[in-house]
Amino acid sequence: MIHYQFETIHPFLDGNGRIGRLIIPLYLLSKKELEKPCFYISNFFERNRTEYYDCLQNVRVKNDMLGWIKFFLRASIDTAQSAKIKFKNAVKQVETYSNYLISKKTSTDSLQRVITAMYGQPVATVSVLSDSTGLTVQAVNNVVKVLCEDRILTELTGNKRNRIFALRDYIDVFK
Repeated sequence: MIHYQFETIHPFLDGNGRIGRLIIPLYLLSKKELEKPCFYISNFFERNRTEYYDCLQNVRVKNDMLGWIKFFLRASIDTAQSAKIKFKNAVKQVETYSNYLISKKTSTDSLQRVITAMYGQPVATVSVLSDSTGLTVQAVNNVVKVLCEDRILTELTGNKRNRIFALRDYIDVFK
């Protein structure tokens, strides 16, 4: 109902939808229903855009709050099921990285530290990885080289300096 009410007010010319959707996980966080803001209902609203707008309009025009609540509950169920699948796939991807580390014949501590750091920030520079892992810039450069060669990381810029790396398969889990 909070989302409906906010969308009805329309206080902004641009960004109203994004703000309205952001209210949902923030509200759930404030009520301790979520530990982290990981409830992204926007995909469902986008996939069902016409029905979404129709349900909002029907509350305004026909006082059909029940129709809106049923639609929102379907969106919530779909979003929760999608999040559950993504979480399972993320766990599988972490297992894949663990198996990769096991398969390496050399010391893997630095590799492990960089991969682990990238779970929290899956797109990063060498300097960011150095800060987050406590490894020297040179050590991170060496690790990144190995991880790129083994296709664990992808370099995004094509530059020689100020390169940005992505833990692509991990990111893809959340698309």
